Amino acid sequence: MQQVTSSYAKQNFGALLESLAQGPVVIERHKKIRAIVCSPEMFRDQSSADRVLAERRAARAAQLLVEKDRLIKHQKVAIDLLLMPKAKRVELIRRARAEVARWRRDRLCSPEYADRWDDLLSRPVEELARAMGSDSLDWGPALRQNSPWHVVVP
Repeated sequence: MQQVTSSYAKQNFGALLESLAQGPVVIERHKKIRAIVCSPEMFRDQSSADRVLAERRAARAAQLLVEKDRLIKHQKVAIDLLLMPKAKRVELIRRARAEVARWRRDRLCSPEYADRWDDLLSRPVEELARAMGSDSLDWGPALRQNSPWHVVVP
């Protein structure tokens, strides 16, 4: 990046404009940067890159919120499973297993998802609740995205 003094920039404005083809120019006054001048194309390109980066960051933040929301919903289901009467709990788990079986039968998801949900649903309710309510669950976000509880529990 080229650096010039403010006096040089004033006295050689035409040359300053020509040098913008090589890149931005820093203008100093009293050994402090007072301005950075660039071509309109470079400004547009930088603004566009900044906008794309900001959009990506916003999309990541939105996805994190969606994943947190799914985790909270599964935590609520886990608490409900622990607190509800055994007969109702058995029925909900049976319906969740039926939903996973339907996924398999209709090929609605990858067999890995169905296998992992089958494994979780076969565990004791305390272990199932702990796994569902934990953010450390292996494949957690993926499993919560494709969850039998979305259909079973309104």
